[in-house]
Amino acid sequence: MSSSDPPLGALVEISAGRGIVRFCGTTSFSPGKWVGIELSEAKGKNDGTINGIAYFSCKPNHGVFIRPSQVKVIAAEPERPPVTRSQVSVARSVIGHQRTPSTGLARAASLRSSGSSRSSSPVKGQSNGIPPSSVTASPRSSRLAPPSSPVKRIPSLALQPRKSFPRQASGESSAPLSPALPPTPRNGYSPSQDPTLVPPVQRTSSPLAIPQQTISPPSPPSPPPIQTQAPLLPPAPIVSTPSLTNGSSHARSISITKPPSQPSSPVVTRTQDEQELQELRAKIRVLEAKRADDARHVRELETRLSEAESFVALRPKLQAKLNQLQTELITTRRELSDAQQLAQLSDTRGIDAQEQLEMAMLDKEVAEERAEIAEAELEDVKERLAQAEVELGVVKEGGVPGEEGESSARTSLAYIQLEKQNERLKEALIRLRDMSQETEQDQRRRIAEMEKDITSIDDLQGQYESTLIKLTNAETQIDDLKVQLDDALGAEEMLVQLTERNLMLGEKIEEMRITIEDLEALKELNDELEENHVETEKSMQEDIDSKDSQIRDHLQKITLLEDACQDLENTIGQFRELVLQLQGELDQLRTQTQTAQHESATAASQTAAMMSLNLKLQSSASKNQAKNIELEIRKLEARESRELLNIVQPYLPQLYVESDSDATSCYLFFQRLSYKTDLINTVVAQAHGLPESLNGSVSETLVGICEMRGRAASLSTLCKRFAAILRRCDVGSFLNIGRIYPEIAPMEKRIDMHIDLLRRDEFREMEFVSDILKMQAQFDHLAETYFGDFEQDLGERELGYALSFDHDLDAFAASIGLTKTSITAILKDDDVILDMGGYDPETELFEPLQKLLDQCKSAKVLSRKLTRRIEDLTQESTALKSHLVPHLKALSNAVPELVNFGISLAQQVIPHLSDARSAKSSFQLATILSYAKQMAMSTVAKDMRPGASHWEAVSDSILQLVQECNKLLPLALEGENVYKISGTAPWVTRIDEIKASTAVNIEAERKATQLQEEIQGLVRSLKTRDQNIQESGVKIELMERRMEAAKRQADTVVDLEIELSKARKQERAYEEAMEQLQADLDTLEQDNAKLKALSTGPERQAPGMQPVESENVPLEGSLETSHLLEQIEALRGTVRFLRTENSYLKGQDLLKELQSLPPIPEPVSRLPTPPLDPSGLSDSEESDSDGPLTPPTIRSLTTETKMLYRDVIKFSSSPRVVDLSSRRVDPSGKGGKGWMPKKATPAHQVLERKMEAERLSRRVKGLLDRASAL
Repeated sequence: MSSSDPPLGALVEISAGRGIVRFCGTTSFSPGKWVGIELSEAKGKNDGTINGIAYFSCKPNHGVFIRPSQVKVIAAEPERPPVTRSQVSVARSVIGHQRTPSTGLARAASLRSSGSSRSSSPVKGQSNGIPPSSVTASPRSSRLAPPSSPVKRIPSLALQPRKSFPRQASGESSAPLSPALPPTPRNGYSPSQDPTLVPPVQRTSSPLAIPQQTISPPSPPSPPPIQTQAPLLPPAPIVSTPSLTNGSSHARSISITKPPSQPSSPVVTRTQDEQELQELRAKIRVLEAKRADDARHVRELETRLSEAESFVALRPKLQAKLNQLQTELITTRRELSDAQQLAQLSDTRGIDAQEQLEMAMLDKEVAEERAEIAEAELEDVKERLAQAEVELGVVKEGGVPGEEGESSARTSLAYIQLEKQNERLKEALIRLRDMSQETEQDQRRRIAEMEKDITSIDDLQGQYESTLIKLTNAETQIDDLKVQLDDALGAEEMLVQLTERNLMLGEKIEEMRITIEDLEALKELNDELEENHVETEKSMQEDIDSKDSQIRDHLQKITLLEDACQDLENTIGQFRELVLQLQGELDQLRTQTQTAQHESATAASQTAAMMSLNLKLQSSASKNQAKNIELEIRKLEARESRELLNIVQPYLPQLYVESDSDATSCYLFFQRLSYKTDLINTVVAQAHGLPESLNGSVSETLVGICEMRGRAASLSTLCKRFAAILRRCDVGSFLNIGRIYPEIAPMEKRIDMHIDLLRRDEFREMEFVSDILKMQAQFDHLAETYFGDFEQDLGERELGYALSFDHDLDAFAASIGLTKTSITAILKDDDVILDMGGYDPETELFEPLQKLLDQCKSAKVLSRKLTRRIEDLTQESTALKSHLVPHLKALSNAVPELVNFGISLAQQVIPHLSDARSAKSSFQLATILSYAKQMAMSTVAKDMRPGASHWEAVSDSILQLVQECNKLLPLALEGENVYKISGTAPWVTRIDEIKASTAVNIEAERKATQLQEEIQGLVRSLKTRDQNIQESGVKIELMERRMEAAKRQADTVVDLEIELSKARKQERAYEEAMEQLQADLDTLEQDNAKLKALSTGPERQAPGMQPVESENVPLEGSLETSHLLEQIEALRGTVRFLRTENSYLKGQDLLKELQSLPPIPEPVSRLPTPPLDPSGLSDSEESDSDGPLTPPTIRSLTTETKMLYRDVIKFSSSPRVVDLSSRRVDPSGKGGKGWMPKKATPAHQVLERKMEAERLSRRVKGLLDRASAL
């Protein structure tokens, strides 16, 4: 029990008052520890007993159970006798051993562990008086080393060849096994002579004799032991052996303390005693080491016990702190909720303030607009005032001569008006100024209030955030404390659970891994199967397409042969039936003639009977013969009509076969399908005796038959509607609907199959209903697609509503009859346990059910009359007027609720009856009535008036149907509500068109046939190319996508071309400027040539002159020439500077224009364009590369355009002047040309210039081609 648990009998105080603790521990009604308290007053809840389990006894309403944390101890239990230190140490050791979670606890009940738990207390009490050398083996060592036990080690001593100890082995070995007998003394020495040896003997026997609760008081302190190295020991120091723990150590101490100085036999020698003494000393040292281990283990257990006690002491503190944190959490949550409310309030205030601010801003804007309008009006007034002032000044100055009288009158009147208008405008301006000032003050005041509210909201938001932070900190602290508490309380259980869970999860992971591998294998197998399935499906589809045409041909032949065979089989069957009937009659006649011979008295009467029977047979045979003759004649007529049709068909025009044949077949198909469905309905109704069989006992099969007849009637009505529409629609719709005949033609085979099964009495209702539902779904889709906008089927629609009403009444009567029949049968069964619950089945159940059936019969009579009337009208191609259709529709829509009620009631009742028959439960009439009420409330009696019975509600709904039918039937019988459905059959109007189309000459027909054959050949060729066209269609779609991407690229290229044209225009401008500069340069070169010629003229005249003159003239010529050359160089430098400056300025302008252009859009993801074939004549760097050409992109084109543009600018800005300065004069002085390299010649310079221009032009052309390809 922890320190927080109150002791039994303690006086404690709780919230209900004071009481005495009578119980403390776990209970069965709730987990955890509970404290049972007997209160002094009757404020409790029990008498100490909960759920039949008595935990303590007290007076009634004096007992209460409460958690230990809510108990406050006032006075502890009475004082107990003082416990000695050894007892406390023993208790601690026992507690320590019990709380140790090691596997050694399982063996704590054994002899050795119990001895260890008992011997630990003397060690603790006498540790000060015993040296370490006297400590013996611990219980742990005795567990781990079994050979040290006294039972096994002491007999080993008896095996020694010692004759001085003949009784020692037996006495020592019997000491642990027989605790009542002391060991046998040796040489007259007994334990009674030395009282110090008695407690050790009792201690050795304590593990088996003394229970765990009783602990003997500690022995008196013994004197310190002597050294064991002495060869001879007196008997007095043996008293120290009671400190040994287990029996083995005691036995060995006894064997050691026997004085060896008194041998019992002279044969024993001293050497043997010394050897034995050495062995015993070695054993003592081993036992001392084990004793040290035991002492260490005891110390560890004591430390664990102290830790446990400290944890138990800390537990109430943690609980109190947890309660305090919970209270703080509750207060914090309250504060948080208050802060949230304040925040919400502030948010609403802020929203309101924002809305007011927005309204104020709107008002301000309106006021500003008004002020602007007023200012505009004021400006107009000022202008008018200025004009008036000008006019007034003109008038004052004299005005125009000849108009003084009129102008004075006008100016005076205008002046007065202007003054009045000015005054009004001034007043309006003053009022507007006042209003604007007031609105500005109001807006400022509102803005100030809103700013105050915003500041308060910010403060609240800060408080809210701080409280949120505190709350999160508190929650984290609480969670940490809870986690620590849970870890401290349930760490071991959690570890076990986690290991088990880990093992379970590992097993699950292995299982899931195995399943994943299986699923992967299945997936691979499925993929392979799918691939094989696709391949086989393609091949089978091809085979099916090829076989379909053969099947159609065979089917036509089979139908003709089947009809012939069917006729023959019918004839043979009738003949066989007639023969069998005649044979039976002959057998009867023979038996009768034989009996007539033996009974002569009755011969006359039997002969008369035979004659009458013969007459009957003859009459029946004649009737059968007449029917057979009539049937044969009809078969002959049908065969002739079929042959006539086969003969006439080839004469029909091809236009009919191609367009009208399917439409006619579709019309006949719908008529046949409706007739066959009605035939199945009629035969099934006759076979089950409907509707007369609904008056007696009803089975579940009959209910299914009624439901089946309703679904079949709806399909038949739908087919009749389609046939009526085809009978009266226009030609285009008739031909359009004929296209669906190949799709719906196979449906008739299912109906034929069911008719065949019905003929062989093997009709399957469920399969028929499923086929009907499938056809109904397909025909509903056809009605929505093809028959949606027609009104020619009004009579068939009305007939469908009437038939639906009639068949739903049958289904309702069948379900109610089934319920009644089932309950009647189970009431007559003696093996069923009946529980009527105080109800009378006749009055509560059978009479209401019979009343419903009677009302349904009356409604059935009216529905039959209505159905017959509408059938007669449809046969006469008439129908009720459209204003009666909603009444019929409402009448047919009201019955399904009754059908749902009847079927749901039967579905609820039949399982209950089956359980009652199988004796799982008794038949309860109250359950049946509750089912009926529940079904009525959910279907028919949803709006039932209060206080009315559910049977009355169902009966009222049937009566309402009868009343509506009574109202509708006279209206349907009146001739005023009937109108004739007129219309011309589409095939009648189609005949004229076909005749007109066939009225052509023979030559045209021949040509048409030739063209038809050619068309068929072309169709066959087209069919062969169909697959290629489909593949090309897919490729075309892909190419269209690529073309769209190419178009987008082409748009970008067009933009680039526009930019490039601009660049070309600029290039032309640059070329013109360059040509002009070149012309200037040519003129300068001509001037230069003239100057050179002038300079060379004096040189030629120099040989014919005197030496003195010849020296002066060349000197003057050389000075002039040098001067001219300097001027030429200066002019060249200026021209070069001007050219470079011009090219730089133009280049800067172009760069600015390029920068001002819109950025090029990001390249769109497109398919790569095919690379261009490089020109073989190009000698540019781009065309010389031998690597594979990558497809150009917009980015690469832009970069290449920029580089090309720079090269062109550089080429155009470079001078076209041929460098003549490199010409060398012949050093021999002959006036000829000296040698110079080829690259320095003017011709080579001109050629390089032309080649560079051609290279640039080719690059420009290639760039244009690639841009156009994008």
